[in-house]
Amino acid sequence: MILFDVNVLIYAHREDQSDHTYYRDRLEGHLQEPKPFGITPLVAAGFLRITTHSKFPNGPTPLPHALAVLESILDLPNAYWVGPGPRHWELLSEIIRTTQSQGKAVADARHAAIAMEQAGIWATRDRDFQRFTSLGLRLEIWEP
Repeated sequence: MILFDVNVLIYAHREDQSDHTYYRDRLEGHLQEPKPFGITPLVAAGFLRITTHSKFPNGPTPLPHALAVLESILDLPNAYWVGPGPRHWELLSEIIRTTQSQGKAVADARHAAIAMEQAGIWATRDRDFQRFTSLGLRLEIWEP
């Protein structure tokens, strides 16, 4: 199962972002396939937090519109909420210790731990996630 990072959703949603068309087309391609995909509550909340922020470049996405974007994705029959499982803390703490993750990297480690526990593929434009591949994270870097 592929799991999408918040940056993929933002760039696919916001027409004013660089490479919007690439991210929109690639995301829509996955959403239209019958294969399952996952969204974590962290990613959904992050999407809302970032896109509706008053200082978002070129203005925020109105909250009703941002919610509708997420709901349209999550209403698809191949969409799944994916969250931490019973091994989450074990995996997360090991990832953090091994990679010496601190600050922003802790949030990335949490996403990586969820993807690893669920045997998912993490799709992102953020190359910082490469630090976790040696620990078992399956990763797709999306870039035009």
